[in-house]
Amino acid sequence: MDYLKIGGSLIISLVVSLLTIPSIVRVAKSKKLCEKPHDRHIHHGNVPTLGGCAIFGAFLTTMCIFAGNSGSFIPYLAASCVILFFTGIKDDIMIIAPLTKLAGQTAAALVLCLVGDIRITSLQGLFNVQDIPYAVSIALSVFVVVAIINAFNLIDGIDGLAGSLSISAAVMFGLWFWIEDDLAMCITVASFIGAVVGFLRYNLFSQKNKIFMGDTGAQLVGLICVFFAIRFVEANNTTSAHCIVRGAPAVAFAIMAVPAFDVIRVMFLRIILKRPIFAPDNIHIHYKLLELGLSHGKADIVLNVFNIAFSTGVYLISKQTYINRLGLIMLLVLMIAFHIPQIIINRRRKKLKK
Repeated sequence: MDYLKIGGSLIISLVVSLLTIPSIVRVAKSKKLCEKPHDRHIHHGNVPTLGGCAIFGAFLTTMCIFAGNSGSFIPYLAASCVILFFTGIKDDIMIIAPLTKLAGQTAAALVLCLVGDIRITSLQGLFNVQDIPYAVSIALSVFVVVAIINAFNLIDGIDGLAGSLSISAAVMFGLWFWIEDDLAMCITVASFIGAVVGFLRYNLFSQKNKIFMGDTGAQLVGLICVFFAIRFVEANNTTSAHCIVRGAPAVAFAIMAVPAFDVIRVMFLRIILKRPIFAPDNIHIHYKLLELGLSHGKADIVLNVFNIAFSTGVYLISKQTYINRLGLIMLLVLMIAFHIPQIIINRRRKKLKK
């Protein structure tokens, strides 16, 4: 393992992200490319939403420099990132129709899954499903990629949440790639972590240069995390891996459980409540935690700790013999956990009425 390349990619990606964001903030403010406070946002003043530009530039540049000769996946991941970058940047500046955004996300997913052949080929016993036919594999993989992109996009409602969740997911996937001595993937993970950490420095701890990642950044971190997940799942579907993870699809889902399950829950509630599926609202899990009185930072910590604990628990359960039941166990635990804040809120409302 070339530790110098991994460490270098992390540091350089971090430095590029840190150095470019102040310039992006100045340009955004001079061109009035900022988000104004409204009823669903708690921030004060106009905040630039182009943090995704720094994440994109730092990640892509560093990954291509350090892993360009060792990763056959790089051209396809890079192309998918470019498609999402232009889709997201147009949405951040002009706001585009939901179907147009969906088309861009689907195009990025098709490049990754169909052209790059980076796809899910087996559920490895989850829900009693093993190998998947090619056409179903492509359809499922594109759906999963688009779903996770939107999951991270929708979870990006409070400072630092999408970024911190993506870092925790990248670290967990990265540790496994490290064990497997997969240099290209370790460099890719390190490049990603450096880029997002640089962004979080200004998103969380700066008043003068405060910035949001916007749709550009949220979609990119979703795409890169689901790419890590698919590579993790497929690597565990071979006999060449040193450390086989049984039930890898379930473990991969668990590592991204908070954004993935939140989007499922929100879409289901919008359908039940007969609300437009793409209309913004305050029923996401992070808004419920804020309603309980938690600050942005505390809500971030709660959701990240839950995500890490849940994924660790799923990994430990997956080592047992009941893989077929793992999906149902996961859904049951998530349904209960995500409903607890609303139960507490309802009880408080009843007490106030009395």
